[in-house]
Amino acid sequence: MKYSQINISKSAFIRGLQCHKSLYLKKHHPDLEDKISEAQQAIFDKGTNVGLLAQTLFPGGIDLGSYIPNNFAEVFKQTDLLIQGEAPIYEAGFNYDGLLCFMDILAKNDEKWRAYEVKGSTSVKETYLWDTAFQYHVITSSGIDLEEISVVFLNNQYVRNGELDLQKLFIIESVKDRILAFQPKVIEHIKQMKRMLADVTIPAIDIGPQCHYPYACSFLGHCWKNIPDYSVFNISRLNKNKKFELLHNGTINISDVPDNFPLSHNQQLQVSSEKSRESIIDINQIKLFVDALNYPLYFLDFETFQSSIPVFDQLKPFQQICFQYSLHILDKPNGTLIHKEFLAEAKDDPRILFIQQLINDIGHSGDIIVYNKGFETARLNEIGINFPEYKRQTEAINNRVVDLMTPFSQKHYYTPEMKGSYSIKKVLPALVPELSYVNLNINEGGSASLAFAYLYDETNTETIKKTRDDLLAYCKLDTLAMVEILKVLNTV
Repeated sequence: MKYSQINISKSAFIRGLQCHKSLYLKKHHPDLEDKISEAQQAIFDKGTNVGLLAQTLFPGGIDLGSYIPNNFAEVFKQTDLLIQGEAPIYEAGFNYDGLLCFMDILAKNDEKWRAYEVKGSTSVKETYLWDTAFQYHVITSSGIDLEEISVVFLNNQYVRNGELDLQKLFIIESVKDRILAFQPKVIEHIKQMKRMLADVTIPAIDIGPQCHYPYACSFLGHCWKNIPDYSVFNISRLNKNKKFELLHNGTINISDVPDNFPLSHNQQLQVSSEKSRESIIDINQIKLFVDALNYPLYFLDFETFQSSIPVFDQLKPFQQICFQYSLHILDKPNGTLIHKEFLAEAKDDPRILFIQQLINDIGHSGDIIVYNKGFETARLNEIGINFPEYKRQTEAINNRVVDLMTPFSQKHYYTPEMKGSYSIKKVLPALVPELSYVNLNINEGGSASLAFAYLYDETNTETIKKTRDDLLAYCKLDTLAMVEILKVLNTV
């Protein structure tokens, strides 16, 4: 490919900053790219929704987004025409020397253009500065004198009360002074990327921390194909630099980690267990844990979803919204197991009905068993703050919570089958192999969140019923799993 024929878009520039090899593969070997997951697509969709809403801060604009990505030439043509006028332009397109960018919002103020890049986040990250620095270079090189360039992002302190207040929901922060200092580096990076892309060989770049920062690369499946599913990269809480140190010294399998390699106590337990293939069980600590439990026991699990834009009153951007719980109740050791559950209808704010039924189901005494208590207790605290009439009850519930994860996170019970993880998805098959999430249509929390969120727009009754059945089955297994895991701990 000739140097002069190489095009670099804003997204390509950001990819190249992270890793030249990733950019080269994207340009020359796109067939090697990983498929976009449902969760990743949902993130993209949220960003699009935020961008569309931010346009209303600058009303009366002309949207060129419908031409993207199928007709870039028309975007550039229309931008050239509209730039002579006064109306704001959404997705204004610029092409300078093979450098492409599409500015979210371009608005004129006192005959001077100002550019606004919209981000579906709650702060201005360093990557956004490089992002806008590239756009500033392309737009100003195209002959447009930008008076200002800013990032528009979400205010994480905004709480919805009635109609959205866009002036409070969004924060507009000028970044021009900061990105001006980036301009020489932007130009140099572009030159380096074009030279690299004009080469006939893939850059010889080994895997490293850049594979996951600032974004998870979309070529992980290709570049990491020689790394086994369970490797030194799965050593719990090991610094990433130490992981790559092991790899670069020829150590991939945990069983090959040198005995003198510096590890924490818990990391050493994991490595030792893998080498010996023996379980580590601290009988005394486990006995202390199970003997301290107060019956009846309530095994509780929540499911939540979130939205970048608050969809209900008393919500902040990205705040978790409780829509489901499963509750298994055990009156005494080896006693009768009762199951109760709640799943909201996807039409209104589910939190009030959620907390009302939970208060009725949870009783007034006995420990409440959860897995990773920080999540459930935080959600209950939020409900107590958003709905003060339930604050006393949410605090009372939180005071009874016991974390079943503790014996596993503290490595009081560890088996090689857990593969360094103490998540319930790893602990359950290790301790109770006859129970499994594998055959469930919904088998992890992210999928549950997306499934319920999609129900708000779903009209097919059969799809709604199937999704609800799948959600109930998944959440029920989460609490049944805790019941069965405690049974195992009781037999130690």
